[in-house]
Amino acid sequence: MKRWMLLLLLLVIIVLAVSLLVLRQRLASSSQLSPSHLARTPHSAYKYDLCIEAFAYAHASPDEPHKTDYTFHDPFRMTDDTIIPYLMDWNASENTASFKVIIIVGQVNTFTETIAHVRALDGISIMLPDKQNQLQRASEPQFIVSSLSRGGGIAVLDFTCPQQWRWKSVDTF
Repeated sequence: MKRWMLLLLLLVIIVLAVSLLVLRQRLASSSQLSPSHLARTPHSAYKYDLCIEAFAYAHASPDEPHKTDYTFHDPFRMTDDTIIPYLMDWNASENTASFKVIIIVGQVNTFTETIAHVRALDGISIMLPDKQNQLQRASEPQFIVSSLSRGGGIAVLDFTCPQQWRWKSVDTF
């Protein structure tokens, strides 16, 4: 009788342990962070044709008259997309800035991403989902941080020309 009770207790412990492992796996996979839609490319200035220049002011509100919006034709859909970079914070010890970038993918979604440790002359690339929802990245950054003022109050942004962007899967970079 004791032997049966011991086997039953052992079986209950094994089932409970397996159940906890399965539950932990499911929770871990569902809570994974979504991939970032931004990438920094150091020293990108003077390598690309530029189309538009904009001035980003630190902590500018959406009604700021100096707009940084850049709209272009979505390479995967019959719609337009818009990227809106905002200069956020200045790191004086590193001479870097952080940006919040709103990415409006027409007919799909709006993403708000941040990127830090951006230096003057760095390029920022956005990643867009294709029709199969796989992230694609262009061959060149969408905008270059051409200049950062001392103190980080103003950033000069130069947008590259969309007709030169060649999109590839993020996995190939």
